[in-house]
Amino acid sequence: MKKIVSNLLYVLFFGFALMLVIACILLIVNISGDGEKSYHDIEAVQISEGGEDEAEYNRIRSQEKAMLERKSLSSAYLDKGYKALDDEKKEYLYRQLSDSVYSISEATDQNNRYRLSRIRVKDKKLSEFDIREVVNAFVMDNPEIFWIENLFGYAYSDQDTIVEFYSVLSAQECEAKIRQLSQKVTDILSTVDENMTEYQKEKQIHDALLRNCTYKTGVSSSADGWQYFTVYGALAEGEAVCEGYAKAMQMLLSASGIPCGMIRGDAEGVAHIWNVIELGGEWYHTDPTWDDNDSEGNISYEYFNLTTEAITKNHTICDDVQTLLSQQKSTEIDPLVKYNFYVPICTKKDMNYYYVEGVMVEKCDGSADEQLIQAIIDKAKRHETYIPVRFGSSMTFTDYVNKLFYEAPYEFYYCLETANEKLSDKDKLDLGSVSILKNEQNMTIRVRIQYKPAAAS
Repeated sequence: MKKIVSNLLYVLFFGFALMLVIACILLIVNISGDGEKSYHDIEAVQISEGGEDEAEYNRIRSQEKAMLERKSLSSAYLDKGYKALDDEKKEYLYRQLSDSVYSISEATDQNNRYRLSRIRVKDKKLSEFDIREVVNAFVMDNPEIFWIENLFGYAYSDQDTIVEFYSVLSAQECEAKIRQLSQKVTDILSTVDENMTEYQKEKQIHDALLRNCTYKTGVSSSADGWQYFTVYGALAEGEAVCEGYAKAMQMLLSASGIPCGMIRGDAEGVAHIWNVIELGGEWYHTDPTWDDNDSEGNISYEYFNLTTEAITKNHTICDDVQTLLSQQKSTEIDPLVKYNFYVPICTKKDMNYYYVEGVMVEKCDGSADEQLIQAIIDKAKRHETYIPVRFGSSMTFTDYVNKLFYEAPYEFYYCLETANEKLSDKDKLDLGSVSILKNEQNMTIRVRIQYKPAAAS
């Protein structure tokens, strides 16, 4: 009998151990396979409908609030989320959130959270999807609001909906971080000359952001650090994931009078956020995160002002919310589904980096030599890193590259040598340190150049 009991205990013990191992393996697989999640893959919790809100609240200083509003709300794009709301009660909740986000409880609640002032939507039971839609619209419209937590609580009282939002910071902490962010924004915008073209302003801001911010690896949710998903993390602390990059780009460009929004989707199967930017009345996709992937710290422009066709070669764009709601009622939609509020169709190439700054090579017969030589001289005088070139359609990509670099008469090297003869000593190129970055899909290359060390005096 004892032996039977003993064997049974062994079976139970090893069975439990096996289940524990399997559970751990599944957990590891799930964690490693999810990729980066948006900070605002928002959680929802049930709250007590309670009575009156008795918490004491502190208001964020009006002058700091006004400063950020001026810097971030100068673009007409920044109400696309609000305009996409299809119900006056959702619009009311959005407007109330716009005010309550500046009113933060003095003390944390029983769950150690700072509450924003509670909102009551009368005579409407908003679904969980409805509330998430409002919060997503608010977040996409207001990149400067970095302290709102990716969590809300809600309850119903008769036909009313009671909604409660939270801050990751106290009002005093917010004020200190707002001042930090304000100074960084001011510093970056001071480098943008009002006489610049829209393209030049965008490139200046794009480059300033990428010089200021480093991609934060190992982050998959706000539990790894709320700041990495915000404009505060990207600009004030200099570390962010894609959402922080996109929000910073949106805030800075909007402050410069250039309409800019965010697009949610996937990039090579991983959840991702990037920007759409309006220049000269036309829209373009720009992905600052993917332009910040050079192992040597150089700034890339492979994802700078692309068409929809170009960006969707490796990015997938989520549907707009109107499409989802036209197919189902909000109560039937998965509350965690991702969507956009406005997705412009981008067809123009006029403001693409390679079309603005690149040299067009149609035939490798010397016809583009003069343009190439001048482009090399112009880039070298500014000590830039790359010379962009785009190819025509008369040859294959491989033939273009071979004829320019690997076959006689080595046309690109001829242009480099000719340009070098016309450059001053401080701008001379090191002709032995030339490399090529290829983009066969887009029929473009960037030639990476280096400079001769300055002669010792």
